[in-house]
Amino acid sequence: MNLIPRRWPLAVTLAMAIVAVTLPARSHATEAAWARLAQGGYTILLGYSRTPGDGEPLRPDLGDCDTREALTDRGIQAARRIGMRFAARAVSINQVYSGEFCRAVETAELAFGSRAVETVPYLNSIVGGADPNEIPAELIRAVEEFDGAGNQLMITHPALIRAISGTTPRIGEAIIIARGVNPGDPPRVVNRLLLD
Repeated sequence: MNLIPRRWPLAVTLAMAIVAVTLPARSHATEAAWARLAQGGYTILLGYSRTPGDGEPLRPDLGDCDTREALTDRGIQAARRIGMRFAARAVSINQVYSGEFCRAVETAELAFGSRAVETVPYLNSIVGGADPNEIPAELIRAVEEFDGAGNQLMITHPALIRAISGTTPRIGEAIIIARGVNPGDPPRVVNRLLLD
């Protein structure tokens, strides 16, 4: 019984040391991602914000967002915070693209304003029986052809981001990608950025 109180301070000290080491590492990684985006020329992939329930059906009426509750209150707040984070860092965004799902469109419009958002069907990774592990050729082409001084941002389904990055992003996590090594190759992940 006396062994437990002796080990307890050691366990607490060890836990505090782990936290002290990991917090600066995350902060450094985030700063490195912001620095990369300040250079421009990248594509930023972002999943839509929080949605109620199970989201939308696989074949929704994509143009009927006014009658559908796309995001929760927390999702609305998170989308606005994401836009504020980009504005506070003065990261140049040349173009914002969104899938046609209401949740993606609403996330994009809340974060970056409705006039800045262009919807594109190739960001609808799960519509029409598409393979969620396949990267649409149009997306690869859009990343390859982008040559702006700023960055382009694409809001899409986490399944498509997983197909590109190999992992499902956390809510509020952006994946920064660049063109593949050879023309037609899948984009390569160059960094991650936790926004919320």
